[in-house]
Amino acid sequence: MKTPFLCLLALAAFTPLLASPAQAQATIPNTGFETWATRAGVEAPGSWLTTDDFWRFVGRSTFPGTVTKTTTARSGSFAIELQTKASASSSAVYTGDLYLGDSFSRNLLSGTTAPSALPYSARPTAMQLYYQLSGPNAVADEPEVVVLLTRRVNGTTTTVGGGYFSFPALAATYTRATVPLFYTSALAPDSIAISIRSGGGQYPTAGTTLRIDDLSFVGAAAVTRDEALAADLSVSPNPSPDGHYRLNSAEPTLQRAALAVLDATGRVVRREAAPALALASRPLDLSSLSTGIYTLQLFMPTGVVTRKLSR
Repeated sequence: MKTPFLCLLALAAFTPLLASPAQAQATIPNTGFETWATRAGVEAPGSWLTTDDFWRFVGRSTFPGTVTKTTTARSGSFAIELQTKASASSSAVYTGDLYLGDSFSRNLLSGTTAPSALPYSARPTAMQLYYQLSGPNAVADEPEVVVLLTRRVNGTTTTVGGGYFSFPALAATYTRATVPLFYTSALAPDSIAISIRSGGGQYPTAGTTLRIDDLSFVGAAAVTRDEALAADLSVSPNPSPDGHYRLNSAEPTLQRAALAVLDATGRVVRREAAPALALASRPLDLSSLSTGIYTLQLFMPTGVVTRKLSR
């Protein structure tokens, strides 16, 4: 099972590729999948990219057809259907992949490809959607939703927050799902990326069908701070002449928290996933960073614990 923060980090690896939006907004288009257009002979949802779009981008001439329009909708005329299909000519299995955006970008240095983000400026607490899920191995294949909120700071795309959801059970009728959103920065985002896949596991099996309709965002998030836990944390030395710190606490949940370090502009300059073991003294190495003032954030279930670090 993937934790929200680990999945956020996985998608955040693509943030250097995300396009800078022309003007941020607080809504996203075509959340009910009512708008469709033909791209290269294949019908596709407006403002969204599919598996077929990716195949066309990388130069393929045939497409798996794993993302299609369906009239089995919760509301309106249409919904979107993602299927995991077996290849007709090989042993390969293809998942249905859906990405918010209107184009793909490729980083020639890293060889990675990612969809463009769309403008978005709100800080919701969750994304909600309605789904139907069927298939003999559908739940085990971990169909998933990943949301990433970013902001362009001094020419660099930095992660503001995001969330992850794996569908827990089959659903014969449309069922509401909620994707909690976690924030790693107090900044307002200017872009959003969303991916939905019919199978997120390493070896998906054919036969899964995932239908999605009526996406929406709810709530307005602020940066919640856990002052009680903050009192249990000390950092030494601080300032640190060589950039090596020790995070000291007798509270295990603090020492097992995922963390981020932000520079003075709010850009995330270091991230660490939650460690497997909780130690009374946890090392933090910022020796590769230039001298200055940084903000340490530890992400707890009850809020964010912060400390100013002097380098």
